[in-house]
Amino acid sequence: MTGKMKKALAALLSASTKQEAARAAGISYATLRRWLAQDTEFRQAYNEELQSVVERAAIQARQGMTEAVSALREIVTDGEAAQNARVSAARAILESGAKLVEIADFEARLAALETQMKEDAKE
Repeated sequence: MTGKMKKALAALLSASTKQEAARAAGISYATLRRWLAQDTEFRQAYNEELQSVVERAAIQARQGMTEAVSALREIVTDGEAAQNARVSAARAILESGAKLVEIADFEARLAALETQMKEDAKE
């Protein structure tokens, strides 16, 4: 990749919009769009970097979950907290818990299907 492409890649990961990224990289928006659409190496590098950013954010979110739930539980159990704050905290805990159960169930079902497909492929 060229120096401009590397600069554009870095800008894409930090700018709010693709137009801002193009300006920061010193290229036209049309050039940036063309690279994303037609340049396989650039697009692959962008996708890899974007995936890395998402993975790091997911790790940070997971690391903060225990503290966040603890904070919400404190609000729920604080008899002196405003009623609406307690209800909102309880709702957040219930919704997050339900979502986690749903995800775990989905992952288990997916794993079972993948196992079944591998077994079927062997036959």
